[in-house]
This record gives sequence, structure tokens and C-alpha cells, in this order.
Amino acid sequence: MNKIFSKMEEECDAIVLMNGQEPMLDASFYYACGIDSGLFEECVAILQPDGRSTLVTSQLEESAAKNSSAEIITYSTQKERDDAIKNVLKKSNKIGINNRGITYSSTQYLRKIIDNIEFINAGNALLKARMIKDSDEIEKIRSACKIASSVADSIPEVLSCGKTEYELAAEIGYRMQKIGASSTSFDTIAAFGKSAAEPHHSPGKYKLQKEDMGLFDFGCRVSRYCSDITRTFAPVECSDLFKKVYETVLKAQYLAIEKIQPGICSADVDKVARDHIDSISEFKGKMIHSLGHGLGLDVHDGGSFSPKSQIILEENMVMTVEPGIYIPGWGGVRIEDDILVTKNGCEVLTHAKKELDDVKIA
Repeated sequence: MNKIFSKMEEECDAIVLMNGQEPMLDASFYYACGIDSGLFEECVAILQPDGRSTLVTSQLEESAAKNSSAEIITYSTQKERDDAIKNVLKKSNKIGINNRGITYSSTQYLRKIIDNIEFINAGNALLKARMIKDSDEIEKIRSACKIASSVADSIPEVLSCGKTEYELAAEIGYRMQKIGASSTSFDTIAAFGKSAAEPHHSPGKYKLQKEDMGLFDFGCRVSRYCSDITRTFAPVECSDLFKKVYETVLKAQYLAIEKIQPGICSADVDKVARDHIDSISEFKGKMIHSLGHGLGLDVHDGGSFSPKSQIILEENMVMTVEPGIYIPGWGGVRIEDDILVTKNGCEVLTHAKKELDDVKIA
């Protein structure tokens, strides 16, 4: 974990990552320990500048902890946990914490058991380190992308009039786990017709009609690592407006993907897609979110393609590319794929069909 310390803006004696209770669990904790199973509620990972790491874990997670690369200290009582943490940090006072991932109660707990503790923010360094994936991380994401892509291609066979949004959302999650996913990356979005104009629509009781488009945004986890894909399916009665919107979004995505390579500013990638959409007067301003985001242990894993983002792309970053057009009262189209920044460009990791002729509801 030396690469985390190398990205710190201020030196510290150690970095402490502490989970709360579910759902207050810090993805950086699992990143630091190399753990792909277990919850580890209220457990602690301590990282040292020399590369050593210690996992202070409850007996409940003892078996899962054996897969960690860290030194393991197991506790059975609160006092044993306190003593273990104090002993590891006995020569440390300036402690880095993940301000995005630690609860207030956990910081108060650390202040209580460690004298003269000073906290500094290690959150930015952790995000920067996590944005550059190693080969093992890439393979896990690649596997998650393969599963999501396969399920995306199978959606037309289960789309039929009369099915509800929540039925399709449940079917997608089931199909991903059936072929190897450990879980979904996030709550699946299934939006029919006018609801597709809402980017984060929650599936409801509405039943698919023959004039409805169907937008599905979903992903899965493999060994904690996420995929994230969106496909929008054309209605049986496909209007000229839908065709125009769809082809505009697809072209915007292709242009953005062509732009991606190491050394490019992330805002410039967003601009290519946004400019194409805005060049068509009736769609100007209809892309109401950023073009994409980092992907990894979290579905939003640091970094983005947005007008305000100034990240310089580096090899082995994994990002989503998801332009969209949203028209209230009509619907919306979003097409999303996951990409890996390579030495000379990028590799698209999600391979589900997306040409208009391939995404029609039968």
C-alpha cells in the first residue's frame, strides 16, 4: 500500500480504515486488505508507510480474514480490540483517515483510545490509488462486465407487454447471479416509456406497453468489483423521434470513446459527447448528467467525465461512458459501456449489442 502514502499531500504515521455497521462500510478497507468476502463490521485496517498492514478483526470474520495479505489480529471483546489498536499505533499520533468512508462515531472512538491523536485526510490519496487498477482488479471487472453484457443481450427475450418494471429488474438481477455474479452493483433501474426521462427511476408497477421504450441500467459484482451497463430498447412502434434520439446518443458515445487515451483531460471527453448532442437544436441541454464515472470497488469509484472534471487519464483507469438524452413527458435514451484506458487508447469491456436494429422489442 505504499502507493497510497505516495499520493498523500501530507505525511502521516499511519492510515487507519475503520468500518461502521452495514451499510456504513468503507470500500477502501477491503481494497487495503485484499478481502473479497465477509462484512467486517467495526473492524480496523492499519497501514504503515513501510508497506506493512494489520487487520484487527472480530472472530466472526476470522475465516474470511485468512485471505487478507495483512497481519491478522483477532479479538473477542471490546477491550481486546482497543488494546490491539493501541499497540499497533503506539508510536503513531498523526493518523490518516478516509474522510469519505469513516463515521463520526468511529473517529470519536479512536480519539478516546489513542492519546494526542491528530487526524489528516487520506481520502483523496485513497481515491487516486484506487483509480489505477492492477491486473487482478481488471480481471475481476472484466468478469463482471462479461456477465452484465450477456444478460443485457438476453433482455429482449424476456421483454413482453404486460410485465412490470420491478419484474424486469428482478429478472435481470436473478440472471446475473445465476451465471456467476455475487450480487448486483446497485439497485437495477428498469424504466418504461415516459419514466425513462428520469435517469435514476425506481422500478414500479407500471406494465410495458407496445409504444414504450425500455431503459435498463444495471451491473453486478465479482469479488466485490463492479460492472455498470445501460441499454435502451426500442418500442415495437418505433417513432422517428426515438430513432433520432437513439442514433444521436449512440454517435455521441462513439465519439467520446474514440477520444479516450492517456494524457487526455476528462472534461474534454465529456465535451465531445455533449457538443454532439447540443449541436442538434431540439436536443440541446437534454444531457443532464456527466458523461461517466470511475468504476471499481464502488460503482462510483472516483473520477468522472464531466465539464468540471480535470483528471488526466492514465493507463489502467476504468470508467463508464454513458451519454443520454431525456425529454420529460416522452422518455429518454441512455447507452452506457465500461472502458479500460490502455496504452494507446481504450478497450470497451462491455460488449452487449447496441445498434438500433439489435435493440428492438420483439
